[in-house]
Amino acid sequence: MAPETVFVAGATGLVGKPLIHRLVDRGHHVRALVRNDSSATAVLAMGAEPVLGDLGTPGPWQDHLGDCTSVVDASQSRPHGRLTARRATAAGRSRVRFTQNLFTAIRNGHSPLGTYVWLTGLDELVPSADRFVDEDSPITIRPRGFGRIGSQIRPVVEAAHHSWGLPLVSLHMGLIYGNEGWFPDYLRRIQRKRFALVGSGQNFSSLICVHDVARAIVAAVEHRPVGRRFVVVDDEPVRQAEFVTFVAEGLGAPVPHRKVPVWLAGLIVGRAAAETAAADVRGSNERMKAELDVKLEFPTYREGIPPLVEEYLATSRTQAGLA
Repeated sequence: MAPETVFVAGATGLVGKPLIHRLVDRGHHVRALVRNDSSATAVLAMGAEPVLGDLGTPGPWQDHLGDCTSVVDASQSRPHGRLTARRATAAGRSRVRFTQNLFTAIRNGHSPLGTYVWLTGLDELVPSADRFVDEDSPITIRPRGFGRIGSQIRPVVEAAHHSWGLPLVSLHMGLIYGNEGWFPDYLRRIQRKRFALVGSGQNFSSLICVHDVARAIVAAVEHRPVGRRFVVVDDEPVRQAEFVTFVAEGLGAPVPHRKVPVWLAGLIVGRAAAETAAADVRGSNERMKAELDVKLEFPTYREGIPPLVEEYLATSRTQAGLA
């Protein structure tokens, strides 16, 4: 396997950090786009090369893509606070601008790009009658949940793939959990007895640990399955109520049983966030495992969640001791 030079957009987010670690461990050279000196220092400590810049603003950072053999677009533009339908749509428009700036840099480069790995979600896919989605599922024309973000970007990346040969690989992610992002707040709300199930709680979700997301992305970089798309989920979909029970028991907290209708949850957390929480979707990872040869470190939430809960509780005890 020849080492790649990989440009990572979204390097300091939930996915970016474990991705950089895995790329470096696999012997690849990583250029990571960062916005400030403290993030640059963190990237250097991971063994990667920091590139200062803002994905939303053209600038000298674009020159650093000239000899890259792969680009991973793990950027995010989700707003803080309630994720309303309007905010999700606006976030999608922001990501379109990010993507177009990346495309400008790629087309101005002097080396042919081998792979452009684009991360999107399951919310873009239309489930079958039994609520499963896979790579052959049609793309929805009525996006809901986080799909309101990805649906803005899809026409742009697909047009680039067909019109000027962007070597596109699309990864449809399940709900990504890790020690950053939504999951720590999820734990806090359960611990503080402020959690409520959205809808009946009997809907299925497909999850994926952030470390296995990194495995899938690196496999896409190394295998270069251009023009293909993959569903990236773990082996076992889980009902919302079953998942929160498992997490609450791990925390040693009372199991939440309160339920709120989707419309009311939308008023609290935003319509797009409520739609994703209540979505009933089960993803199949067969193509990911067969074609990308991805071997999951955490095959189900039962293996992936306990270490995160232990880390959260240890951090909480330390903070309480310092208070």
